[in-house]
Amino acid sequence: MTTLWTDVIDPATLTGYMRESLAAYEARQGSLETYLNNEHVPDISVSFDVGAFGLTQTARFRAYDAEPEYGKEEGGKRVMIELPAIGQKLPISEYRALRQRNASDQAMLNSILKCADRVVRAVSDRMELLRGVVLDTGKATVTQTNFTINDDFGRPAGHTVTAGAYWSIAGTDRIADLLAWQDTYRATNAVNPGTLLMSSTVYSQFRKGTQFVNTITNRPMVASDINQILVDEGLPPITIFDRRVNYEGTLTPVLPANKILYLPAASDSEMLGKTYWGTTLTATDLGWGIADDEQAGIVAGVYRNEQPPVIAEVISDAIGMPVLGNAALSFSARVLA
Repeated sequence: MTTLWTDVIDPATLTGYMRESLAAYEARQGSLETYLNNEHVPDISVSFDVGAFGLTQTARFRAYDAEPEYGKEEGGKRVMIELPAIGQKLPISEYRALRQRNASDQAMLNSILKCADRVVRAVSDRMELLRGVVLDTGKATVTQTNFTINDDFGRPAGHTVTAGAYWSIAGTDRIADLLAWQDTYRATNAVNPGTLLMSSTVYSQFRKGTQFVNTITNRPMVASDINQILVDEGLPPITIFDRRVNYEGTLTPVLPANKILYLPAASDSEMLGKTYWGTTLTATDLGWGIADDEQAGIVAGVYRNEQPPVIAEVISDAIGMPVLGNAALSFSARVLA
């Protein structure tokens, strides 16, 4: 029989540790949470407007003795999405050895926290991979043997494109491509993108463009000079994003290594979307002792088997998903084969 084990650390304390560990891990690794900020909600679903892109219709002037007129609702639609569940459990590898030698509570705690770090990284990496899919495709797609989703956030078809000539081809005008795609972005949203994301693989081909050759060394310019040229052209500077995760045994880039993305600036990403973390039933269990205002988000506890094989394991539980509230604020272009 497996029971909740609170002798060394209770679920509320372990949950607090894991949330700090999650934040620290994403800060170290670099995260698309910069553009799809984490938000905790006291529910298992979220509702939001999709497709309401573009500028708000202007107000109308009025006479001093007349009432203000009603504005028109934006042309989006209200949708509700149920947040999927995510989590992992891992056995505490040193548990038996620690028990056999009657180790101290501190030694046991250290082993538990080490296991908790691994579990939280697994959850972080899977959520990060889904953020990449959402920003690249405008859809939240998961295809697993045990679970599938395909939520379409309504990104305009013209915001998923392929370059007329790949950037690996000599003489391809990279700036012309970026300006043309920015025109499309601005025509939809009435604002320019604030972020240009690409992988190191794309950047290595981008910098070989004839526009970026140093006339003295005959080699590509340094990154600061290239970015200054882009800024002078009215384009956002380049942000390199190379995070990879171990997805079911395969090292997988979070963003495709052959594409560029246009997004709002990080400071203006509020309208793009969120990464919503909901409230699991586990979090509300009285035995876990998690305060009401702390229940949304990832939670964790330690369980122990009282019968052979006597093992202990850390179990994490969460529900959540990245969501695009305004999918038109994302744009993906394939620039390499």
